[in-house]
Amino acid sequence: MEKAIHWYPGHMAKAYRIIKEKIDLVDVVIEVLDSRAPYASLNKSIKEVIGNKPLLLVLNKCDLSDRCETEKFLKELNKEAYAISLDSLNGTKNINTISNAIDILLKEKIEKANAQGKKIYPIRAMVMGIPNVGKSTLLNNLAKRKALETGDRPGITKNMQYLRANDKLLLLDNPGTLWPKFESENQANLIALIGSIKDEILPIPQVANFGLDLLKELYPDMLKTRYKLDSLEKTNDDIFMEIGKKRGAVVRGGEIDLDKTYDIFLRELRSGKIGAMTFERQS
Repeated sequence: MEKAIHWYPGHMAKAYRIIKEKIDLVDVVIEVLDSRAPYASLNKSIKEVIGNKPLLLVLNKCDLSDRCETEKFLKELNKEAYAISLDSLNGTKNINTISNAIDILLKEKIEKANAQGKKIYPIRAMVMGIPNVGKSTLLNNLAKRKALETGDRPGITKNMQYLRANDKLLLLDNPGTLWPKFESENQANLIALIGSIKDEILPIPQVANFGLDLLKELYPDMLKTRYKLDSLEKTNDDIFMEIGKKRGAVVRGGEIDLDKTYDIFLRELRSGKIGAMTFERQS
């Protein structure tokens, strides 16, 4: 059995306390997941915090994931909650998709308010998710302006803030929230692979080798094409040496800088330059 990995930055414990204080102010909760690792990025602690609030699951970054696998995950996740997929950069389409999903989730509440002549809009939605799942980019596109700082690293959003998407929807952003411990080394590696924890939490060589093993198993042709590899029947070290040579990660004396090679590989994998892929499979 894999051992659990314990870690819990203090600001995340604070974020949970604030969420509990604010949850009664919202009508619905949106949890943003990374479509490349939907189960690994699903925060099981959220249901304990939000209680009976309607929950919308958004598989974000679907432009970076394997469409066929995303559809499979949507089918499974829809058994427990309402789930949709989004390309975080397509603001106009996304706002309509999210608004329609919220209307379905809150159908009874909206119809009851209309029958009583009460004002239901703007609906207030709390947006949650683990770090670096594209939450701030998604919100900026929904609000049609750059109201939040974004980046390809975790921990950028520090405070809660409201954004108006349109006359019908008000969004409450939250800092990225993770759980106190990872249940397995596999989960920790997946979260590190998509960049949702800082690179110093797990050793870079460990994460890079985990990613390479996944690609060799799931997307060997993409891997071979990107780095012009003749064969994958080699050790990971040999493959990384070949990648480093082709990417110019060479130091004085002709040796390959493996640290630089790991960094190049992870950046290209996370950005989708190797190809659109999903790192998890349903058990």
